[in-house]
Amino acid sequence: MFRDSVLAGPVLRRGVTALAVAAAATMFVGTAATAEPAAVVGEVSADSIAAARAQAIGTTVTVVGTATTPSGVFESSFYDKGFGLQSGNSGIYISDPNNSGIALGDQVQVTGVLADQEGLLVVRPTAVEVIGTTTQISPARVPLNAIGEGSEGRLVTVSGIVSGPVVDDLPYGHKILVSGVEGNTVIFVNTQTGIDVDAIAVGRPITVTGFSGQYASTYEVLPRSEADVQQGFTGSLSFGS
Repeated sequence: MFRDSVLAGPVLRRGVTALAVAAAATMFVGTAATAEPAAVVGEVSADSIAAARAQAIGTTVTVVGTATTPSGVFESSFYDKGFGLQSGNSGIYISDPNNSGIALGDQVQVTGVLADQEGLLVVRPTAVEVIGTTTQISPARVPLNAIGEGSEGRLVTVSGIVSGPVVDDLPYGHKILVSGVEGNTVIFVNTQTGIDVDAIAVGRPITVTGFSGQYASTYEVLPRSEADVQQGFTGSLSFGS
């Protein structure tokens, strides 16, 4: 599956060209895991997501965590009805082809196979079970330059200055480049979120909460709803671990 076309103009793939991104923001290149099948990870534990992330692509894993995104909110660019799952400081995306009806705060147990989805580590599930509900995960406030492999899969909050015009990347969504003294990152707004990007202006501060994801060589923050995108610098300035 591809969200890019052959680059034949200044804006084609799910966002901007590599040259345009490089000119406006610093991007990071992920390291692909070795595709080698392995055995099922052992008993489900409190750090099952962290344990799963350490396994090879092709490993069958069972993870338990709290849903940080509802089912299907990123469907326009992920091509599935999946959801984010987090436990402690570790998170992962569940690339669910079906609508399991997962809501924020659901405790979910998932068994499936680890896969690389355009650079993003995901679980492709064979079983999804809601086992309860709990308090929603609080996002970790992180500096812009911390959005990368270390934050991938987690719910985060970042603040910065909008450093370029909002890029129309429909039908996938919209891309916003954000910069600050500590670096740069990309905000990707999926169409299902219903977020209105018209009021987002170059040079203005913005604070965004969302899923820390990756597409190809670009790390992104993906907000879930209008409430995740706030004009100005808001919230505590202390950084989460």
